[in-house]
Amino acid sequence: MALSIVNNPTAIGAQGGVNSVNSKLAKTIKSLSTGLRINTAADDASGLAVSEKLRAQISGLNKAATNAQDAISMLQTAEGAMGSMTSMVQRIRELAVQAGDPAYTTNDRAMLQLEVDQLKEEIDRVSNSTEFNTKKLLNGDAAALWSASTDNIEAVVKGTAVEGNYKLSYDVDPGKNSVYKSNIMRLGEGAMSYDINTNGTSITKFDNIKGMMRESNTQIKVQGTAATTASAAFTGGTGGMNSAAMTAAGFETASAAATGANSYSIEFEAVGDRTASGTGQIRFRVMNTKTGEISEWATAAVNSAGAVLNASAISTGLVGISKAVLSSAAATFTATAAWTNGDKMLVSVAGARAANSAGASIQIGSTGSTLHITAGATSEDKQLTHVIHTAQMDKAGNVYYGQMDITLERGKVVSGTGTIDILGTGDVASKYTKLSQLAQFTNSDGRMILSNTQEISIYAGNGKTAKITLEGSDTIADLESKLTAALVEQLDMGADNTNTAATTVNNNLVKYVETPTGGDHAVEGTFVIQSAVLGEKSNLTFVGDEAVLSALGITQIQEAADSALNVRVTDAHTGEFIGEDVVTDNRLRNVIQGVDVIINPESAADVNFINGKMVFTDKLGAEEAFLHIKDNSTKAAVGANEGQVIDISIGRLDTVGMGIDGINVATFNDAQKAITKLDMALEQISAARAIAGAQMNRLEYTITNLNTTRENMVSAESRIRDLDIAQASSDLAAQQVLLQSATAMLAQANQIPSYAAQLLQ
Repeated sequence: MALSIVNNPTAIGAQGGVNSVNSKLAKTIKSLSTGLRINTAADDASGLAVSEKLRAQISGLNKAATNAQDAISMLQTAEGAMGSMTSMVQRIRELAVQAGDPAYTTNDRAMLQLEVDQLKEEIDRVSNSTEFNTKKLLNGDAAALWSASTDNIEAVVKGTAVEGNYKLSYDVDPGKNSVYKSNIMRLGEGAMSYDINTNGTSITKFDNIKGMMRESNTQIKVQGTAATTASAAFTGGTGGMNSAAMTAAGFETASAAATGANSYSIEFEAVGDRTASGTGQIRFRVMNTKTGEISEWATAAVNSAGAVLNASAISTGLVGISKAVLSSAAATFTATAAWTNGDKMLVSVAGARAANSAGASIQIGSTGSTLHITAGATSEDKQLTHVIHTAQMDKAGNVYYGQMDITLERGKVVSGTGTIDILGTGDVASKYTKLSQLAQFTNSDGRMILSNTQEISIYAGNGKTAKITLEGSDTIADLESKLTAALVEQLDMGADNTNTAATTVNNNLVKYVETPTGGDHAVEGTFVIQSAVLGEKSNLTFVGDEAVLSALGITQIQEAADSALNVRVTDAHTGEFIGEDVVTDNRLRNVIQGVDVIINPESAADVNFINGKMVFTDKLGAEEAFLHIKDNSTKAAVGANEGQVIDISIGRLDTVGMGIDGINVATFNDAQKAITKLDMALEQISAARAIAGAQMNRLEYTITNLNTTRENMVSAESRIRDLDIAQASSDLAAQQVLLQSATAMLAQANQIPSYAAQLLQ
């Protein structure tokens, strides 16, 4: 090679060597600094690509293991809640068996039912409140969400559901409702009651009937503001003391004014015989209609003309009447009246009443006692009650001195004539009879069992509970109203308002039979109790004091029968057929994946009250309802790649979902039926717990596998990307020596041009 000054090929070559060694040394130093063989794609393009994919898998596996651990924690939370549910259902089952103790009374079982109710509420609370990171686990929301076009259907999410919009078309072959009947309600010893046809008069109520004669169709005459005239009327008599034996002029009608323009009654009894136009002996006593005061017996002689001797003197000042009640100016009896010893006569005398806008007159019987109200007969503010004392005679001559309270309509007096039936011991009660007057409500010790307010609980087959209170002052009509309100308002067992016959149906859910019409209403004096609901949901259980329940004597006369629902399911948008089934327990199963549908059979039936009976018929045309299902399943990503998931959704676990919302242990039979349903609920919870436990075990193995896979992938990625420190250290030493050598040689090469300069000297 020629020696030159301008170009120094030797130095350039040495410089290239220095640069090459320096570049390698820089890479080696960087690798040793990072510990990686591949720091950039230039280091190993294909190796970097493989390494990055492995890194993605490794990080995914790390997170998948975390997901699996969180899934285990979630399942542990759910399983713990299900464990408490199991304990509660077991306890309810224990109570159901305990309710079968023959020594238990209804009240004892009612105490058990209190705990059952609390446990059912707690099961529902646990179902609705069990959460993991605010995600509800046991109410079905962790599997699917749903909405419906009507309240007549309800979805019960069982697990992962196929989302979509479903159209349900259904009709019903109606079953039967439960019908109950009470004891025959009869009046107890010494009790008096009534039944009335007011016939448009302003009478609204009778009360406190005492001592009156038991008879039917007694007239009750109401006279309003117009004036009335005085009268003396034959009310009753026996033998010769009949209506022909009486002379109206012999009675001082003006004396009635002394009682406050009211009336009085005189009872006569023959003492010995009297022949026509002969003489005789009588005795008599007087009753004041306003006060009810009755005089002592007074004796008197009757002359041949029928006049009572010294009539005025012996009949003055009796029962608060300052004037004489018998006239001395006219004969009391006809001259030809003939009687025998013991014959009797009753005469009612009424005074006149002047016209008065605030007055009224009330007369018991066509010729009976009259009460004149001269002022304040009625009030705009409230109903007013007036007391009238009565005297009545039966065909045998027995005289009944009684009384009653009469309540007039507020704000007006309507004239007219009604009728009243006076009821007594042993008679079938009317709707106006008080419960305290019924024979059933007086025990063998003579104690009235409603002397204190009693509460009755009614448990319905739909899971709802109603409470009513009974008091001795309640009437049959009051009890009818309370039971009706409980069925319609508290238990939701009345007819739906969309039913045109709803009012009639609801008004006849509880009916006291006063006029038998056959069928369920064939027995007078009984309550017929039923609902506008079909199947087991219509069952009623009455719980309360044993004596009260025995007095009512409510028994089932028609057992419930579930309806048969013919259900067809299609896609709401395309009309594509999905499935159909006939269900007899109101629950459609296994047609829509992951979802059961509870259907109200009454929505497809019409109910009417016909001839004393609830009649259920299928509506014309199928009923339609729409159900929207949205998948909301709980899934855990347990792998690094798409689709590597485990579904850990849990269905709805509450009393409705398990079918125990309607159970009770209030009676022996109900408790026995509850045991089977509780066993099925336990199986359902156990199955859910078993699945959760199996998934937890599976996830434990999943985590182990993920960790093993990650370990192997880390090793593989390490082999590709990590630096071999030993080799790199050797390379570093060699490269450092080479760099020193190359640098020295470059320095030598840089001296070559100076050699040429020396030649020029």
